[in-house]
Amino acid sequence: MANISGKYCIVGMASTVVCVHARKRSTADPTPGHPIRRGDEHWEEPWGHFAAAGGHAFAASRHMYEFGTKSEDLAQIAISTRKHASLNKNATMRKPITLEDHQLSRMIVAPLRLLDCSLESDGGGAVLVTSAERARDFPKKPVTILGMGQHHPHFSLLDAPTLTTLGGKKSSETAYKMAGLSPRDMNFAELYDCFTITSMITLEDYGFCRKGEGKDFVKNGRITIGGQLPLNTHGGLLSQAHLEGQLHITEAVKQLRGNEVEPERQVANAKVGIVSGHGGSLAMHATLILGAL
Repeated sequence: MANISGKYCIVGMASTVVCVHARKRSTADPTPGHPIRRGDEHWEEPWGHFAAAGGHAFAASRHMYEFGTKSEDLAQIAISTRKHASLNKNATMRKPITLEDHQLSRMIVAPLRLLDCSLESDGGGAVLVTSAERARDFPKKPVTILGMGQHHPHFSLLDAPTLTTLGGKKSSETAYKMAGLSPRDMNFAELYDCFTITSMITLEDYGFCRKGEGKDFVKNGRITIGGQLPLNTHGGLLSQAHLEGQLHITEAVKQLRGNEVEPERQVANAKVGIVSGHGGSLAMHATLILGAL
């Protein structure tokens, strides 16, 4: 931070930055006290809207109403993600699941079942960001940031103009424009999957299929390794660990290096991949496009 004529401005603030995220949520917190309140709970909680599952259940219900999506369609995302996790030695849930397993899992907030929901996890991840020139001196193959974008269309679900198109539409458009690329150029996608419906809506918002066609896009092995668009090759939040998407970034980097994951889950000839972040009451979204340098 530099002080010029009494005003502050950022001038070459950093040349190398480490981005770290960790959480401890699967272990009980012994700290006494009450949870932090947001201020809008008086308008939502009396009607049974608690935490993330409630908001995303609204989105799933609306998607089903508008486009005929079924629970069995969401199951395809859970099954594929678990298949990838079964190949990942660092994943929490590695036992493969079937459509029957999904449909028999208990309801959490209708229409979302247990196997539509992500994990609560302890863990961490980190990435180092620096210049391309400096990165070439590192012992490991560097990966370049080709494009990025973000969009936050609302704060509360009460303000949301729609529940079937989220911030990912504008966020991805910004990233694609910056990178000079399109959905057709992506070799894989590491998409935030707090719930299966989040991934389905993001696939549509990112242009991999038209709105409402996500239910068909996720079928017939299209989103598994070896398919048209391998999705969450590490197992995602649904099966590897819930670390707010940090491991989606590290997985994309490993895939683009080409020699850092188990051979069974390496995407062949991976040159470009897209990563998404998602948060709040379906209110915040960020997109990152990475490429092999």
